[in-house]
Amino acid sequence: MECTQTNFPSNKEYLTEFNKKSAQLRIPLTGGIDITHRCNLRCVHCYLGDQPHNMMHNEMSTKKILSVLDEITDAGCLYFLISGGEPLLRKDFPEIYRHARNNGLLVTVFSNGTLVTDKILELFSDLPPRTIEISLYGATASTYERITQVAGSYEKCIRGISQLLDHKINVRLKTILMTLNSHEFFDIENMAKELGVKFRFDAGIFPRVNGDKSPLRLRVPPEDAVEKECSDKDRVYSWKLFFEKTRGFLFSDKLYICGAGITFFHIDPYGNLQPCIMTSSIKYSLLNGSFLTGWREIISTIMDKKAEDSFQCSKCEKKYLCSFCPSFFKLENGAEDNRSEYLCAMGNRRYDIIKNTHNIKEVSGEI
Repeated sequence: MECTQTNFPSNKEYLTEFNKKSAQLRIPLTGGIDITHRCNLRCVHCYLGDQPHNMMHNEMSTKKILSVLDEITDAGCLYFLISGGEPLLRKDFPEIYRHARNNGLLVTVFSNGTLVTDKILELFSDLPPRTIEISLYGATASTYERITQVAGSYEKCIRGISQLLDHKINVRLKTILMTLNSHEFFDIENMAKELGVKFRFDAGIFPRVNGDKSPLRLRVPPEDAVEKECSDKDRVYSWKLFFEKTRGFLFSDKLYICGAGITFFHIDPYGNLQPCIMTSSIKYSLLNGSFLTGWREIISTIMDKKAEDSFQCSKCEKKYLCSFCPSFFKLENGAEDNRSEYLCAMGNRRYDIIKNTHNIKEVSGEI
């Protein structure tokens, strides 16, 4: 007797439908928490500045964080980020991380890699993270420490990366491209290639949360950032594919066109639930209410935000190429509908490059 074969969708097809359905139902599928804003480094570009170092007493307790983890799991969260500041600074990090993993969350950790200990290695070996992303700001100690402003931090970072890889932990490297490390960008990228790990970077430096715009002086010219980005054919391929997929969604009266407050959320160390890490103007205190109540309020607030007809980005066909973000605009220019000329220039340059790439297969090297 012949068995009847059932044709199941591929993983890609399933995930696409899964994500689509989650958005339709407003399920908080993806989220993150900064368990502290404190850090052992003093990076010159950091949007937090020095203020977090005096606010340890306001951070959520271990008990509260574990309770929040239970609430978000019950609400449907699956992909979860634990970050900071430097999350490994909290002595209860292992307890928080273990609880998240035991809840079934697929956990990513953002870290500077300088505080990796035997205890952390044992924890990650026992319950591996989906990935741990390490910020590597330079290919040499002089460049790295000019940015972190802490002597000896480069050696600790490199050692931490090596230890994690030795324990078969899935590591990814990333950097913030700025004037202080632009000359070592390709060396940083090559370090990742030599280690056999994935690499990404961002040039979108933004003002500090207190309004201080001094970090903006560290930005590289937008055209330079895109040229470095597009030196990699895979990145060009990704942008072109993304652009072609999103062209049909360009014209909308919604101000926020990303997943913030739709399927994505962020929680700061003090118990504030936000649509994302950038959108701190919309928040709900989890110290005074439940996650689901806060989530419903945030959905309503985000959905009510409409783009005015006069907003120059509303009908721009390049808006998905510029890292369009009203909260970024507000931090830089004081208003959600006052665009960032820096991001706009990056979008224009990306558009020029992919417009002259006629065939996706040509970019990806498939022909």
